[in-house]
Amino acid sequence: MAFHLQFFRPTSAHVNLENLAHNVRVLRQAIGEGVFFCPMVKANAYGHGDVEVALRLQREGVKTMGVGLIEEGLLLRQMGVTVELLVFGIFDLQGAAEIVRQKMTPVISTWKQLEFLERVFISEKDQLGIHIKFDTGMHRLGFDWLEARKLFQYLQTKKNIFKVKGILTHLHSGEDAAKPEGKSHEQLRRFLEVENVFAPMKPISHTLNSSGLLNFISMRKSGVGGLPGISLNQGTRPGLSIYGYSPLGQAVNGIDLKPVMSLRSRIARYQELTIGESVSYGHTWKALKNSVVGVVPIGYADGFHRILSNNAVVLFGGQRVPVIGTICMDYLIIDVTDVFSSQNQNFQSWSEKTDAEVTLFGYDRLGNLLPASEVAQKTQSITWEILTSVGERVPRVFLDDRARDTVKVQKEVRK
Repeated sequence: MAFHLQFFRPTSAHVNLENLAHNVRVLRQAIGEGVFFCPMVKANAYGHGDVEVALRLQREGVKTMGVGLIEEGLLLRQMGVTVELLVFGIFDLQGAAEIVRQKMTPVISTWKQLEFLERVFISEKDQLGIHIKFDTGMHRLGFDWLEARKLFQYLQTKKNIFKVKGILTHLHSGEDAAKPEGKSHEQLRRFLEVENVFAPMKPISHTLNSSGLLNFISMRKSGVGGLPGISLNQGTRPGLSIYGYSPLGQAVNGIDLKPVMSLRSRIARYQELTIGESVSYGHTWKALKNSVVGVVPIGYADGFHRILSNNAVVLFGGQRVPVIGTICMDYLIIDVTDVFSSQNQNFQSWSEKTDAEVTLFGYDRLGNLLPASEVAQKTQSITWEILTSVGERVPRVFLDDRARDTVKVQKEVRK
């Protein structure tokens, strides 16, 4: 049994599942048939809503998806996601038991994880499929790549328990993956030695995050022969790119990515200010002319960071307008004076339009785009953080191919 909370605030994140499907199709077409493709749906699908995103990816024929936590995988299983789920996070003995019970595929980084899985695996008929992660320079998770032969020999003695379905590494600087002198090339050359060791087991090999993937696509499209000694058919684990953004900061020829999320709200109140009047906490902004400002019901508790105070723009009335004053927990204020002037509107006519829409990032109703990547630059952060920061009290509105919006409230109570 479940019940959904009802929302009364006009603030929501619109998630265009058609754009998601488009991004997946163009990426899969670019890498070609037969290349391992594992989109990442961890962290609530980068803030987009993991259940709906995963179900749509499943409809698109995606066979494998990646999660960071066992809990994320459990939720997807409960909500009808049946494809292979790779669990990339750490786990203990109890977690190992749940992974086996829910038929998820663990990504192994330590000898201890192998021990836990062996202790809970009791089938006499089937092997337990696993992927093995190797550290080639990220120095976060994974076996040291120099341990490859030792690990291979150990797993040879455990063939009745483990089936090595895949091996992988993580690029720490995928942005340089097209450069022979880059750090990624050094990592991939190290990983090639791991691949050679594990070749008798015939595992899937996957190395490319979004930045690495887009670099390899660019090389293929430009006719470049690739990096010395490295195949262009590297398995892939795209994250940011399926949600519509390139980590490279520029377009890749033939890859038209469409942002999936649009964060929107509406004007709750207009106010007229005279020269010298100020707004919000600390009065950090002062009107240099007679102005009209709008109060928008979204704030830093919703993921629109306080560092954007006096340092961001939003879309309103088809134009970019500045965020002014200090961003509050639940509200922010924008200067709409220029929109009034350009449309020859007087304050009285606009003060009645308390439902005028504001787009914090993404597409507005007119098709104008304010990229989340631009907001990230203003915060001196990254696009990933902007997307995943959108809070749980912001409901997601999903647009699917049935051309209608469906609202999913993030919090559910089940029993």
